[in-house]
Amino acid sequence: MSYTQNSTNTKMQFPCIDKLETREAELAQKNKREEDLFLDFVSGYEVFRHDKPFALSYGGILPSFKIAYETWGKLNSDRSNAILLHTGLSASSHAKSHEKNTKPGWWEAFIGPGLAIDTNKYFVMCTNVIGGCYGSTGPSSINETTNERYGSTFPIITINDMIRAQFLLLDNLNIKKLHASVGSSMGGMQSLAAAALYPDRVGKLVSISACALSHPYSIALRFAQRQ
Repeated sequence: MSYTQNSTNTKMQFPCIDKLETREAELAQKNKREEDLFLDFVSGYEVFRHDKPFALSYGGILPSFKIAYETWGKLNSDRSNAILLHTGLSASSHAKSHEKNTKPGWWEAFIGPGLAIDTNKYFVMCTNVIGGCYGSTGPSSINETTNERYGSTFPIITINDMIRAQFLLLDNLNIKKLHASVGSSMGGMQSLAAAALYPDRVGKLVSISACALSHPYSIALRFAQRQ
C-alpha cells in the first residue's frame, strides 16, 4: 500500500476520499448567503415568493417558500398556450438558454422556435422544485423560525408538494389551465401528479421515462447512492 499525506487514513490511498475532503474544505472556507454557492451554475431566473404557511404531505410546514423559474416564448391573450416543464431530480430551471443566461440548458435541443417545444407557439415555463438547490427554497435556505439553514431539518417533500407549489405560481401568473404538463424521469412523475391533482387545469400530459410511484428497489438504490 502506498502512503499519502492527503488521505485521512495514512496507511492507504483513497483518491476519491481525498477529492471529497478537498472539496469539503473549499466549501467550508466560503461564507456565502442562501443559495449563493450555486450562482456560478444558474443565473437569470425569476423568483416567485409565497409568503403564507405551506402545509406538506408528511405533516411538515414551510412558513413561506420561493420558487426559481425561467420562461421562454410569450403568453397569448387568453393565457391558454402555457407549457409547464418539470425537471428531473438534479436539474435546475435552466432548460434553455435565453438573454439573461446564455449558457445552454439541459433541454437546449428541444425548446425553441420550430423545435419540439415550439416557443413560436407556446409559453414555456420551468421551475426549480421546492427542496431544490438552484434558487428555490431547500435545505440550504434559512429557516425563518430558527434563523439557521434548514440542513438536515428540512421537511420531507413529496412530488405532490412540488406540484401544489408550482400551481401557486401559475395562480400568481393568472394561468388558469396549462396547454400541457411535460417532464421526464422525476419530471415525468410531476407531470403525472399535475394531471391527477388538477385534471381540469392540464390540457395535455407528456410523461417520459417515469412512473406514478417508485419501486422499492429504486428507493433502495437511491439510498445506496447517497451514502
